[in-house]
Amino acid sequence: MTTIDQINELRAELTNCDFSKGERQDAEAELEKLEAQVAAEELQLEQNMAAWNADLE
Repeated sequence: MTTIDQINELRAELTNCDFSKGERQDAEAELEKLEAQVAAEELQLEQNMAAWNADLE
């Protein structure tokens, strides 16, 4: 399962499921962690593309 799929699944569960307070906090923390991971991966990709483009010039 991709990270984006995990994020979408957690968002759906948080919207549609009844969680205990602890379960909801755990799910929200996991969602935040995954969203931060995606942001870091996107930043790394942008940096890699910029470096690659600079090498072409």
